[in-house]
Amino acid sequence: MKKVSALIGLIFLSGCSTNAIDMAPEPTKQAFDLSDEEGDGVITARDNCPNSFAGAAVDSQGCSSEVVEKIRRKLLVNFATDSSYINPKYYNEIKGLADFMKEYPSVDVTIEGHTSIRGQAAYNKKLSLRRAEAIKKLLVGKYAIEENRVKAKGYGSEQPLLEGNDEYIHAKNRRIVAEIVSERKIVDMKWTIYSVDDRTQ
Repeated sequence: MKKVSALIGLIFLSGCSTNAIDMAPEPTKQAFDLSDEEGDGVITARDNCPNSFAGAAVDSQGCSSEVVEKIRRKLLVNFATDSSYINPKYYNEIKGLADFMKEYPSVDVTIEGHTSIRGQAAYNKKLSLRRAEAIKKLLVGKYAIEENRVKAKGYGSEQPLLEGNDEYIHAKNRRIVAEIVSERKIVDMKWTIYSVDDRTQ
């Protein structure tokens, strides 16, 4: 009797067992290509500029834009009292100005000569011009800059860098100065936490 009961129970349990059913929905087939091969945030199917510069800020079509950047180069050379002799220690800086002018052949430069307040105004005007012309001569003769791209002008003591009447101030005012400003177009880049611009200053 016990054997019959056990057999009936086994049959009952086997009849109640069922196979597990996977209720997860089948994956939906993607109808459109949403990949972004460049990683610029615009899907490849919509990207009209597939070769945009890596890291560039792009529009909804995946195209980058250019911005104008101002490039500056300055030169400051000091002189001994009553002298237009250029100390060779300044040659590298003068060469840097020449290299800049070669890189940007459309720019010209004006060399501005200055003196301290010592001496007569008329003499200082001539001395300051000699200082400016000495720099011009070096740019043209040593560094092969076209003469018509370099102007020399003397201001005497009319535009002091520092006001005063001690030796330190006189030394700072015996100088030539020049500044070149040019422009170049660069790709507008995305801003990141590592960017350096006005937003981080």
